[in-house]
Amino acid sequence: MSKIKKGTLCIIIGGCPENIGMLVEVVAHLGRHDGREDAYEIKTITGRKFNQMWRGTSLVKGFSTVAITDRHKLRPLEDGEPPNSELLVEDKELLFNT
Repeated sequence: MSKIKKGTLCIIIGGCPENIGMLVEVVAHLGRHDGREDAYEIKTITGRKFNQMWRGTSLVKGFSTVAITDRHKLRPLEDGEPPNSELLVEDKELLFNT
């Protein structure tokens, strides 16, 4: 997968189910980080906290507007266009039916 530049808007397509579909901005490309092959620091673009986050080994209600995630869980928005809702439905179906 290609590297995502700082400032790029993305949609979350994987990971914590309640975060799928959220729009975020890339803060930094971290590369190998804390056991992740290709990590990114991201933040919510609305200032709202993430719906779910890992705290140790527990999945809890979001407590931060900033998180670290894997590259494969992000889909960059091209040229600032809104995401294709049909693709999002397909992505969610793939995630929850596998």
